[in-house]
Amino acid sequence: MAYTILLVDDESAVREGIRTCTPWERYDFKVVGEAGNGIEALEMIEELHPDVVITDIKMPYLDGMQLIKEIRRSHPPVTIIIISGYDEFTYAQQAIRYDVSEYVLKPVTSEDICNLLERTKKSLDEDIIRIQDQNRLKNLYNQALPLIREKFLVSLLTPVHQIPNTSLIAKAKDYGFNLEGDEFIVATFETDHDKQDDPLEAMALLEVTMDVLQKEGSDLVFQFENQIVVIFTANSHGEGQYDSLFRKQTFRKVEQLHSYLEKYFPFPMVIGVGNLVHLPSAISQSYMQALEALNYSSFYPEQHILVISDLEKPDTKEDKSLLQEFLSNVIISVKLGTEEQVVESVNELFGERVATLPIEGLQAILLDISSSLNALAESYDYNLFHLGGDGDSRAFFTELGSLNTLGKARRWLTKIAIATRTAISGQRENSHIQFVQEAKSLIAKHFTESGFGLDQVCEMIGVSPSYFSSTFKREMGISFVQYLTTMRMTRAKELLVKSEGKTYEIAQAVGFTEPNYFSFCFKRYEGVSPSQYRQANR
Repeated sequence: MAYTILLVDDESAVREGIRTCTPWERYDFKVVGEAGNGIEALEMIEELHPDVVITDIKMPYLDGMQLIKEIRRSHPPVTIIIISGYDEFTYAQQAIRYDVSEYVLKPVTSEDICNLLERTKKSLDEDIIRIQDQNRLKNLYNQALPLIREKFLVSLLTPVHQIPNTSLIAKAKDYGFNLEGDEFIVATFETDHDKQDDPLEAMALLEVTMDVLQKEGSDLVFQFENQIVVIFTANSHGEGQYDSLFRKQTFRKVEQLHSYLEKYFPFPMVIGVGNLVHLPSAISQSYMQALEALNYSSFYPEQHILVISDLEKPDTKEDKSLLQEFLSNVIISVKLGTEEQVVESVNELFGERVATLPIEGLQAILLDISSSLNALAESYDYNLFHLGGDGDSRAFFTELGSLNTLGKARRWLTKIAIATRTAISGQRENSHIQFVQEAKSLIAKHFTESGFGLDQVCEMIGVSPSYFSSTFKREMGISFVQYLTTMRMTRAKELLVKSEGKTYEIAQAVGFTEPNYFSFCFKRYEGVSPSQYRQANR
């Protein structure tokens, strides 16, 4: 694919000479536009996104150096070439500061341009080859892999946002970890004792822990801030009775670890142990429980291993734990997943462990999930009672109360979860249409203001300029700049015909601070000058 070029020069004869006398295709280039001044060039860059800008320095309204400064601010990857008749050291200094690729003095011959294009193409090709060099990328990845792995493990403990378990398992596999089991317990102990923040001491603690626990290769050991964290993992293969066995195996390993730590380090060590969880996404819960267990060390100074299940009796916590493990996956699949992922997350919720709950416990979980789904629906201006039924809240709760079998509950939750997903996904798909309508209203209200432009409308709506520009053009068929210019020119034509205002007054009235640039834009837009248009339409 050819590299694209924008030519910028206030002399049309110069632009035409360069464009017509240069064999662009031979060097894999294509001229996609021409601009006669810096303001026009910025508008075209915003719309065309050229690979290369060839510009003069001295131009009206916005000179070449100001243009280059703006390009570097908003479009830094663009390659910039200056072709100018000004051989001044100050310009050369500025060109270096703004990372200008070439500074060529006029007059230029066709051979000069060809040599310039040859050098530019070589440079662009080399950049692409360097960026896409697989061997180089692999080396960089391998160098960064230890840090990436550590960051991934930390994300299991303190997730910023919920990630589907399938994604966590796949990522872990890429990083050389195994999270394909369904049994997880987290244990942790602190490393900062008498020697505060001693990196050698922390390294020694980590090394001993790894030596003791990673012989079988399944448990994950790493350092997080001033703690050593261990994620014990196993796979029950669907056998519910394995929970008890896994707990016993984990407690035995923790006891062995403590024995070794006690042997090699001359200070007391307390290990906190969290509860058993069944999904990678719930590892953070077990970690928080392990931290809670450590908080009891001052109350039980004789205990060196503190297990949260010994210290805090669960009573109804088992139901809550199950809800926390599975609820997030249902909600995230409704919000961001496909219909198949919604069904999968609901089926995961109604697994073997939920099947053992009493009817009251099952209905309590369904009520909590309904509340979360309703909150999600309301954030998109929907109501769960309408999505899941005829809008009658009493009928909704009556139906919820009648769900006295696992099959009924599964089918009911699947229905309202899919209905919620369908509604909010449609809302998201139409949201861009809504903000385009909002943008049109803002343009109509503010187009006469001289400072109003892309940055201002994006700030008012609260979206990024790149997302706004692409969405606006897709919906409207023209760019934001073209739409704004059309609004201003339409209003200018009305004022030219219906008022006696001077050209500079009309320019100011439609958002132009520079009357000459208004006249330039008007003639480009309408084909005649403002005064000619006024004479022809009166």
